[in-house]
Amino acid sequence: MVVKMKNKVGEIRPGQLITTFGPGAIIDSVNDSLMILDILYWDKAKDIIYDKNLANFLGKHYFKKVPATGEKADLPVIPFPFYHECSNTKCRQLFDIRDNFSGSDYCEKIREYLEKGPRCPSCNWKAHPARFVLSCEDNHLEDFPWKWWAHGKKHKECNGRLILSSAGDSSGLESLSVKCECMESGKSLRGALDPKSFKGYKCRGSHPHKLEFNGECGKDVIPLQRGASNVYFAAIRSAISFSNDSHIKELLIKHQNALIQWEQKRGENGLKDYYEVNFEGKVFKDFNHFYNEWIRFKGNKSGEKLNYKQIKEFEYEKFTGFKDKIKIPKENPEFEAEVQPVPIELQRYFSKIIKVHRLKEIMVLLGFMRNESPEPEVENPKEIVWLESGTEEKWLPAVETFGEGIFIEFNRETVNSWLQSVEDKSKKFSAVYDRWIEKKGWTKLEDRNALYVMMHTLSHLLIKQLSLKSGYSSVAIKERIYCSETMAGILLYTGSADQEGTLGGLVEMGSIDKFREILDEALEEAMFCTNDPVCSNLEVDEENDLNGSACFACSMISETSCEVGNRLLDRSLVVPLQDSMIKPYFDGLI
Repeated sequence: MVVKMKNKVGEIRPGQLITTFGPGAIIDSVNDSLMILDILYWDKAKDIIYDKNLANFLGKHYFKKVPATGEKADLPVIPFPFYHECSNTKCRQLFDIRDNFSGSDYCEKIREYLEKGPRCPSCNWKAHPARFVLSCEDNHLEDFPWKWWAHGKKHKECNGRLILSSAGDSSGLESLSVKCECMESGKSLRGALDPKSFKGYKCRGSHPHKLEFNGECGKDVIPLQRGASNVYFAAIRSAISFSNDSHIKELLIKHQNALIQWEQKRGENGLKDYYEVNFEGKVFKDFNHFYNEWIRFKGNKSGEKLNYKQIKEFEYEKFTGFKDKIKIPKENPEFEAEVQPVPIELQRYFSKIIKVHRLKEIMVLLGFMRNESPEPEVENPKEIVWLESGTEEKWLPAVETFGEGIFIEFNRETVNSWLQSVEDKSKKFSAVYDRWIEKKGWTKLEDRNALYVMMHTLSHLLIKQLSLKSGYSSVAIKERIYCSETMAGILLYTGSADQEGTLGGLVEMGSIDKFREILDEALEEAMFCTNDPVCSNLEVDEENDLNGSACFACSMISETSCEVGNRLLDRSLVVPLQDSMIKPYFDGLI
């Protein structure tokens, strides 16, 4: 018998899945908390996204769009944590929801769960997911061991009911206790979030999003609140896409298995027959164009891998490599920009200011970490849990965001002269950053000197001012820093994965008269902080998140907008501060 039922249990936007609620994250829906399964189980993800540089960097063949509309957008989920607590104050039973889905009436129980949410097996009142989970340094996740705790932190085979009760004399964990029917008294939850309380308990190596629940781990466990931010850190890589031939690549990826078969059977003639039936009069100019693209496509699969610096260099060249206006491609452009004239008084500081009317960013979800944020900018971040497609064709989930922005290129001659004047400060930032990277065990890709800190701080200051006048909140505006011996620029941009573009409010601020006003206000605001003189006297330190004179009152923004998590900021490198002996980059402008 086939049972049809409504199986929708919640909604999230494609952009949210990439950044916040990907496979392995705990999602609060209307009736329960859920976890999206690994991409191995995504049988409805069909649409392909192709970006040559990003695919090469990550060692993947292509990416797939997160399904977004209709029944084809369904993604598989499981309830997690499995343990739930009854909302009836006279019951308060703790139970594993998996036990509810057994027996001959399995389908009826599933139907009831989908319609009404989790229910207590004893009194049928509504139940809520348990508050605590366990993780470990290897990013595993499992239910809190309620039975182990109720039995005095001992492993005991027992089928007794678990009851969670509250003494009501305080709001702390010490007023809560869990009791098993086989025990005379309950055990207090004091210390339930202290790793020292779990000395006799070892991680069981569970990855719920992979449906793996009894792996081999044995590491010490780390107790966490179910809704805590350190339960899930997404590992994301992104790139600004300028591809002239992305549609061609997507078409070849879609037809590649058939093309290989026709080529193996009849060689070039087989390809010609397939071209005439499927491609003639479409994307390709003629068969020769198709054939050359097919040969190039096959060769690119084994090309030399790029690093993230090379991706940024490619983007930087695109932003700075034209004189007046540019459209890529010319028809239905995905990238469109125009150069603004830099006023004489700003030419000492900037060599180019560019209004980016349209751009496309591709954001790819690699996997995730728990307890610690993942290593940035490398193609293979250490210790992350990778998403696995389970197929010969390697892919990852991604979203395309279409938006607008402002690109600023700094005057290299002024930058080099200024770096010499702040050499000691620059070396201090580099040294502190190097120690921090070494302590993390990460790979150092680029030096983080005074130039990076200055540009990064200015980026934050501009985002704060742009949020007041552009119509976008500071959370919606993101930054991209281009810093090396050959690059000195910042991109401030916004975009949406859920619509074909944005409203033009940000790019309008790139007009010179409005940009000059934004810049002046940003620099003036930065000269004073409500936390001065404490903030202005801060020195770069690991304990200060690698920051100098910077705090949330003056320089920090939402971490989702920042490239490096509100690290490497210092106002004294941008504007003159009281009692500061550092020469700021914009010395003489204000």
